[in-house]
Parts: sequence; structure tokens; C-alpha cells
Amino acid sequence: MNVATLFRDLGLEPADQIALVRALQIGLRLFPKDGCWRLDRRSHIAFEGFNTSRKTTLVYRGVDARPLLLALSGRFQRDDEIAIRRSDCSSPYCMNPTHYFWGTKSQLMLQQQKSSCKKGSLSVDLIQKLRLGRQEGKRVLDLARQYKVPYHTARRICAGETYENLNETKQELPTEATWKLIIEICAHIVSCYPEEAREYSLAVQVSNSLECPWHRKGFPGHKGNFGLMGECLDCMEEIKKGRCEVDVTNFDMNWYWQVKRFWEQVDIKGEDECWPWLGATRKDGSESTAYFPSPFHSGKVHSASRVAFWLSRGYTGKYRVFSRPECEPFCCNPKHLHIREIKDLSEPLIMGEVKLNHGNIFSHQKNLSEKQSGPSD
Repeated sequence: MNVATLFRDLGLEPADQIALVRALQIGLRLFPKDGCWRLDRRSHIAFEGFNTSRKTTLVYRGVDARPLLLALSGRFQRDDEIAIRRSDCSSPYCMNPTHYFWGTKSQLMLQQQKSSCKKGSLSVDLIQKLRLGRQEGKRVLDLARQYKVPYHTARRICAGETYENLNETKQELPTEATWKLIIEICAHIVSCYPEEAREYSLAVQVSNSLECPWHRKGFPGHKGNFGLMGECLDCMEEIKKGRCEVDVTNFDMNWYWQVKRFWEQVDIKGEDECWPWLGATRKDGSESTAYFPSPFHSGKVHSASRVAFWLSRGYTGKYRVFSRPECEPFCCNPKHLHIREIKDLSEPLIMGEVKLNHGNIFSHQKNLSEKQSGPSD
């Protein structure tokens, strides 16, 4: 068995293989080699092929990701072996190949019990001590208390119900040697599919040139500077400073009419009151829908609260936006909106004057063009 055969048998096209390889290479830049690469907490355009919807397994393109990650480190399944996650790994959605190995059911139980015990105290040495103590006539309850192991775990160990093959350990390469092999295998796959690798690089390059709605032509910032969830990092700095504005003059002309049209569908009231959404809804009125294209979403319709946050505080990409529990349905007041996952965002400062037009939009555009072109000779 080799990598190419395994990937082909699992139905992965060359483009899927390149995307997987690139995901590992980008993961090496984003995460420490010995750390847990949790994809349920982070997102990046390179990780789009992965799925964390299954309860206990990371999925890639519809198949279990663990055999793929192990294959990229030169390790393949033999006999009745199963893919096992190390006990010191913090999530079943980890993408780090060195956090997995092929082993027996007994070794799987051992890793699970290590995870359940305090501070990962369960080891082969401790299991042997428990069994020896039981053979000497000690009570299971006393042994469980002595070694701080759950009683049901100690009872199963002493009864010989688990870990029958503790001595059958599989020789693993050192971590650094494993990473060296991973890098070599990834480089070989890229060399086998140069056209797919070129197309992938082109797609990433396009994403790096994307602009967030706050980018204005002729001005720096808000372009190609996005985080793991597609959030504009320039906007995030402004949000942390408390930016909170409803002002169409902040946006370039190509966004002006969409921004203006959105706020015209919001019932803008007092600064501390709820601002109800007056636009379209769906699902029997249980969800608001606002049209607004986003550089990191394939769909062009989003919840009104999300768009309100984008256009008043900053572009936050794929992060979900929530209103206060006591708010009216579909509240769009920026001071009532927040993102649960981001704990370090400051509360919005007092909003300035609400501006929904430039006055004479054509004069404004002419003046702006003259400023960008500079004085004539």
C-alpha cells in the first residue's frame, strides 16, 4: 500500500490530494509541531475540505481523515489495526498527524482511560501495579483510592477485561523524523500533480487580493489581510478600539448603494433602543435575510444582524453575530450586537451622527476622484 493507492481507493481526486497537502503545510505555519491542531476552533481557506460535524472524528471530503493523515506520515493500516488518537490530544478534530497511530483495541482502551483519568495518570506501569495488588489480595476499592483511578476502571483492569496485549507496543519514529517524512511525502505528491498545485496556488493568491467592504480605492488597508475565519484584521483593530458608526461615507462608491439600501431597511431609533429589521424574512418569519455580497461566502444573503455588524463596526467574515437576549426580533442596533467566540472585543463607544448619504453623491465622487489623482500640472 502507498499514498497514491490509498487516496485513489478512497475516491480522492488529485485536486483533493493537493488541497490536503497544502492544508498540512499551512498548518505547520499556523500551529506548533507538537501542539493540537484543533479545526473546531480555527478556520482558514486551506481547511475548507475538512468537516467537524461528526461527533468523534475529523472528516476530509466525506471520509475519515485519520488514515489520510497517517498515510502522509508513511504509516498504513495492517491486519486488524485501528486509528487511535493519543491521550494527550485535546480534540477529536485535531489535524496533527503525529497525534495519531495505528494500534490494537487494547491500546485504544488504554488511551481512552488515560484521557479519563486525572492528569493522564493511567500508564502501562500503573496497570501492572493494579493487577499485582489484586493478586496480593488487596481490595479493588482500596487500589482505586491508592492510585486515584476511577473504581470501574480499576475493577476492569484487575479482572483482565481490558489491555490484554499491553506488551504489544508498536515502534514509532521520533517526532522530528516523522515530520521530515511528512514533508518529503507532501513534496512528492505536489510534484506528481503540478497542474493541480498551480491551480490551488492561484486560488489562494486570489483570496490574498480580496478586499473587505471597508477598503477604499487609493487608501491603504482592508485588503488581503484576513484571519482564520475570514475576518478583516484591519477591521478587528478598529473594533477593539470601539468603532461603532452608521455612516455611508466610510465606504467606497462601489459599495455605497448597497450600504445605503441596507440601512434604509432598518428602523433606526434611539442609540440604546432596538433597531428592528424591516426587510425580507424567511422560514415563517423566523430568520431575517439581507442581500450583501461577502468575499468569504459563496451565498450573497446573510442575517440582517450580521450585515449590520459588518457595516457599523467592521467585517468579521464567518463569525456569527448575535443580539442581546432581551432584544426585539432581528435587532440591528450595533450597540446590541456581539460575537460570542471573540472575548477580547471592547464594548462599542458612543455612535456618532447617523449618515445615510453624501449629500450630492455625484459632486462627492468628482471631488474624491480629483483627490486621488492629485493636483494637475
